[in-house]
Amino acid sequence: MKKLIALCLALLLLVSALPLAGAAFKDEGFIAEEHQTAVAKMSEQGIINGFEDGSFGPKKTLTRAQAAKILCVMLEGAEKANALTKAETGFADVPATHWAAKFVAYCVEKGIVSGVGDGKFDPDGKLTDAAFAKMLLVAIGEDGTKFTGADWLKNVQEAAAPSIMLFRLGEKLKNGTLERQKAAQMAYNAQFIAESNTLKTQKDISGKLPTSVPESIKILALGNSYSNDCILGYLYPMLKSVGVKDLTIGNMYHSGCSVQMHLTYALANEKGYQYYKRTEADGKWKSPKKNSSTLDDALNDIKWDIITFQAGSGKGEVTCDDRTTTELLASYVQRKQPQAIFGWNFTWAEAAHSKRESFKTRYGGDQMKQYEAMIGMTKTNLKDPRFQFQIPVGTAIQNARTSFIGDHMDRDGYHLNKGIGRYIASMVWTCKLTGVDPDTITYLPEAIVQDKKQYSIAGLDMTKQGLLEALGKVARESVKNALANPYEVTQSQYKTAP
Repeated sequence: MKKLIALCLALLLLVSALPLAGAAFKDEGFIAEEHQTAVAKMSEQGIINGFEDGSFGPKKTLTRAQAAKILCVMLEGAEKANALTKAETGFADVPATHWAAKFVAYCVEKGIVSGVGDGKFDPDGKLTDAAFAKMLLVAIGEDGTKFTGADWLKNVQEAAAPSIMLFRLGEKLKNGTLERQKAAQMAYNAQFIAESNTLKTQKDISGKLPTSVPESIKILALGNSYSNDCILGYLYPMLKSVGVKDLTIGNMYHSGCSVQMHLTYALANEKGYQYYKRTEADGKWKSPKKNSSTLDDALNDIKWDIITFQAGSGKGEVTCDDRTTTELLASYVQRKQPQAIFGWNFTWAEAAHSKRESFKTRYGGDQMKQYEAMIGMTKTNLKDPRFQFQIPVGTAIQNARTSFIGDHMDRDGYHLNKGIGRYIASMVWTCKLTGVDPDTITYLPEAIVQDKKQYSIAGLDMTKQGLLEALGKVARESVKNALANPYEVTQSQYKTAP
C-alpha cells in the first residue's frame, strides 16, 4: 500500500511544483488570508473545487463525500481520478449514481475511509478536523490501525503534531467542525509531507564539493544575521583571491530566521526576506528592501551549485530547529533546485558575556553548553544524506577564543565583530567550498584592525604594530584545526598579543 501511495504522489510532484494561479471564486475575498495559498494550490490541481454557482464556500463544513474526492484526486491526479469507472461502494446511501461514488469506492478500496455503521457512509455528513487528518495521514502512508479504538483521537493528534500537517491552522486537532478553507490547508500540508517523503529518496547526492578551486561557483545561503556575518564581510573577495573567476553569492536574510520560519515563508509564499546578491557583473552587493522577496525569488533566479542551511540566530534558538523541519525545508528547496549540493552552516556559541536573556535561560549562560548543543544539532541534521557537508564556523570561532584574542570577537555578545570575527567565518567558508589550505590564503585586509567599535577587540590596541599579521596567524590556525576536528576545540599556540 505505501509503495503504491508513494508512486502516486511521485507522479504529482511536477504538477504540485507549478506556480500558483489565484483562485477564481466569486467569494474569494472571504477566504482567510492565511489559507489563500492553499485554496489556490488545491483548486488549481482540481483537488478541492468550488460549487456550481462559482463560490468556494470557505466557511462551509467539509462533507465526507467531498473528503473522498479530495483524497482520490490527491493520490491519482484530477484526470485519472475523474476517469475512474468503479462506482460500487457497498454503502446503501452511496449508490453508483451518486456523484461521489467512484471517489468513495476508491478510498474504501485503499483503506483510507470506512463507513459509519449500518452499511452506510453518510456522504453528506459533516467531517471533523481530526477525522479528516486521520484520512490524510493514512493516505500519505501512516498505519491506519493506529487510529482506531478509544485512543484514536490522541493518536491522530500525536501523529499530526510533529509534522507540517497543522501549518497555518493555529491550533491542535479538536475533533470539531472543519471549514472548507481549513480542509484545503490540511490537504496542501499533507501533500507537501508526502512530496517530502518521496523527494528524500530521489535526491541525487553524487555531486561533491570541489577539492580544488573551481572556475565557477554559485552559492545561496538560507540564513539570518549569522549568515550575514559569514558572507557579507570578506567571503566574496576571499574567494576571488584564491582563484574563483566566476562567482555568485546569494543570501536570504531575515533577522533571527529559524528553519521553521524559512519553511513557513516558503509554504506561504511570503515576502519575508532581503535577498542579498553579488555577481561578477554587479561588482557589489545588491539588496532590496526588507521583506520584499520570497524564497522562490532566489530559488527560481538561477541554478545554484551549493545551498546552505543553518539554525535560527534569534533568541539563542540553536536547538529549536528539529530534524523533521529541516528535512521538510530541504525537500522544498530540492523541488526547485534538484542539482544543488546541500550543506549545513554550523554557527557559533554566544560570547560568555552575552546579555541575551535566552542565552541565560536556555543555557545558563554557559558557552560550552551552547556549543555542545550546536554540535548535536549539526550531527542530527547531517543524518539526512542530502546534507553532504558542514561548515564548522562555530568550532573555528571557539578555537580562536583560546588565543590572545579571547572571548572578544563579537560586537554585541552574539554577532561576530566586523573585523577578525567575520574574517575567520569567511575563511572557513572559503576553505570548505574550494578545498584550499588556510595556510595558503594571503588575503588579509587592513579593515580587520580598524579602530572602531564594531571591529575592535577588547583589551587590544588596534593600531599596534604587527597586530594584523598576528590575527591572520590565529585565523589560519583556528580554521585549519576546525576543518581537521570540526566537533572539538583545539587550543591555540598564540597566547600572547604583539
